[in-house]
Amino acid sequence: MNLLYFHHYINHTARILVPHDCSANPFRSILPQMAIHDINLLHLLLAYSASHRALLLKHPEPAIRIATWVKDVFPTLRKALNDADAPITSSNLATAIMLASLEIISPNAFEVTVPWQTHLTVARRMIVARGGAQSVHRKDKVSYFLSRWFAYLDILGSLSGGKNDQPLFSGNYWANDDLDEDFQIDCLLGFTSRCVSILARIAELARQCDSQRISSETGDIIEDWTPDEETLQKAKQLKLDLQDARMHRYKGCPHRPSTPVRYRKRGKDGDEAGWDLLEMVATNEAFHWAGLIHLDRRILGKKSEDVEVQIAVREIVSALYKVRKGGTAEACLLFPIFTAGCDAREQAQREVIMERISAVEETGMTQVNLPFTISILNRSRG
Repeated sequence: MNLLYFHHYINHTARILVPHDCSANPFRSILPQMAIHDINLLHLLLAYSASHRALLLKHPEPAIRIATWVKDVFPTLRKALNDADAPITSSNLATAIMLASLEIISPNAFEVTVPWQTHLTVARRMIVARGGAQSVHRKDKVSYFLSRWFAYLDILGSLSGGKNDQPLFSGNYWANDDLDEDFQIDCLLGFTSRCVSILARIAELARQCDSQRISSETGDIIEDWTPDEETLQKAKQLKLDLQDARMHRYKGCPHRPSTPVRYRKRGKDGDEAGWDLLEMVATNEAFHWAGLIHLDRRILGKKSEDVEVQIAVREIVSALYKVRKGGTAEACLLFPIFTAGCDAREQAQREVIMERISAVEETGMTQVNLPFTISILNRSRG
C-alpha cells in the first residue's frame, strides 16, 4: 500500500505542485530522494499522496493511516528546534515546509487542525537557525529548492494579508547579476526571479500600509486613508519595476518535458512546446498583474473600480484563456485568480474565475473552500 501511494505521488501529486512539469521538477526528483533517507519526511510524503489521491477520486481521506504516518513528525520537529547542539537538517526543513503545503492543499488532513502559517513559522525559524536567507546558495540544489518552495508560500502568504511576518527572502535576495537568469521563468514558481523580487517588496510595503489603513479596533478599512509621500515614491518605483519586468522578453523552460507525450494534453494545434511556452508566459504575466492589483489596492488605497485595477483584472482573466483547463499551470494560478476575483466587476469575468476555481478542485486540490470563495467574490462587488 505504501508503494501505491509513493507511485501516486511521483506520477500525479508531484506534477500538479508546479506550473510547468518538466524534467527539473524538484517534487519528482529531489524531494523523493530526500524522503527515502528520512522516515518522517517519507511518511509525510505518503500522507500528502494519500490525501491527494482520496480527494482526486472523491473518496474519504484515510484519516487513521495518515495519523499513524505523522504521529512522530511533530515531536521530531520540536526536538530539532529545541536541541541547540544538533544541526537542523534539510530533511527537517523540508518536513516543516511540506506540512504547511499539505495544510493549504488539504486543511482537514490531520485530526488536529494547525494553521499552515504556524508550520511556515516553524520553517522560518529553521531557516534563520541555519544562517538565514544569505546561507542559501543556488549551486546547492537541495537548499535552493527548499528556499524557493518556502519563499513561494511565504511571499504569497504575506501578499494574501493577515498577520504574517514580512517575507524572509526579501527583494535583495533575488537580485541576479545575470539578466538572462533574472528573466528566466522559474518552472517551480511560474514567474521570473525578477518578479519574485518585486512581489516580495510589494508584500513588505503592503504589510506596513495594512497596519495604517486597517483599524486595529474594528478590523475595517479606514475609508479616507492615504499613503504618505515616502510610500507614494516607493509605490511609483515598484510600479515602474513591474511594468519593466512584464514587458521584458522572457526565457522559457530550458529543460526537457517530464510527462510522456502520450499522457500530455494536446492543444488544438498539437504543438506541445508552443502550448507550454504560452502557458508559462501567461502564468508569469498573471502574477505581475496580481502584484499591480495589490500595489494599487493595499499600498495606494485605490478603489476597486479604478481604471488601472480593472485593466489588471481584465489582463488576468485574459491570461486564463492561454492556460489549458485541468493542467498543472491552472492549479498554480489560484493566487492571481483569487486576486482578480475579488475586484472583478463584470459578471462574465466572475463566471470565468469561478469556473477555473471549480476546475482546480477537480484536480484534488482543496485549498479553495468553494462556498466561502463564492461568498467572498459576491461580497467584493460592493
